[in-house]
Amino acid sequence: MSSAVLDERGRDILKRLIQIHVATGEPVGSESLAKSLERTLSPATLRNVMADLERLGYLDHPHTSAGRVPTDDGYRFYVDTLMSNRPLPAHDAAAIDAALQPREGSSGQVLRNASQLLSRLSHHVGFVLPPDLAQTAFLHVDLVRLPPPRVLAVLLSSGGIVTQKLLSIDEDLTQDQLQTCANYLNTNYAGQPLNLVRARLIELMREEQALYDSLLQRVVAVGEQVLRPDDSANQVYLDGASNILGQPEFDDLDRMRSLFKTFEEKGRLVRILNACIAGRGLRVTIGHENPEPEWRDVALVTSSVDGEPGLGIGVLGSTRMEYDRMTTLVAHVARAVQNALQELRL
Repeated sequence: MSSAVLDERGRDILKRLIQIHVATGEPVGSESLAKSLERTLSPATLRNVMADLERLGYLDHPHTSAGRVPTDDGYRFYVDTLMSNRPLPAHDAAAIDAALQPREGSSGQVLRNASQLLSRLSHHVGFVLPPDLAQTAFLHVDLVRLPPPRVLAVLLSSGGIVTQKLLSIDEDLTQDQLQTCANYLNTNYAGQPLNLVRARLIELMREEQALYDSLLQRVVAVGEQVLRPDDSANQVYLDGASNILGQPEFDDLDRMRSLFKTFEEKGRLVRILNACIAGRGLRVTIGHENPEPEWRDVALVTSSVDGEPGLGIGVLGSTRMEYDRMTTLVAHVARAVQNALQELRL
């Protein structure tokens, strides 16, 4: 809907109606609206303006109620045109900065803490979507001999992501032999995307030289396992799913089951969140703008993290969300995550 069709009075009424509905969860009638507006308007005038807003698609008239509720288009107009910047309370900002201090050198812990903070401070579902490991750059690998046939691989990739894997190696390799394999990988492939490194190792496996070079045989056997895709491709940190249970928008049991089923299907959840986070910066996705039918009753406020390709964070809740507060919160957490990950690399 074009903003040109609303005059200042219509904008004020739509903005205040949305604020009241977000706070109460109830349809907003003309009398309660009249009491909260700074301008003096009669209930009859307000009813006429609300009827106009309904015809424009910004409000809906649920059941037999005399009040109105915002539609997805109403919320979209509010976010794009009417919403004011809302500073993050100083105590929340301090709590975020303190909780995301990298104390133990673990990027994974920073991301877990971020999802928990987003959930706790938003009272919605908080999530962090790490980059697809296969698309990140290989930086370094350490190999540690364990009781045969096990080997521990500690893989560092771009974005400060550390992945540990237990490998099962047929040949009983000494620690020196494992170090030689790690040195070969680090020297020849550092800086290249993990999926391309694995493809090159598979090519080496087929080359005649590898048949006669014991080092190459070991590198291929170990490296292919280190870089083999696993469930980490579908990793997502998600906290606070129970926060939506008390929201009246999710009273419908079938809707609730459908939404929670999506949370459990990690591969599908990652695809949906990736679609919502696509692009750079802060993004708000409301109701029917979501790519999945099961998510038509939810809204997401998401953000990429500068300098961390593929890393996204956000909150998920009902469309009746305090968008001004959520955008400020998500933006601050994104900056704090960026700072924490950069500090881990120093």
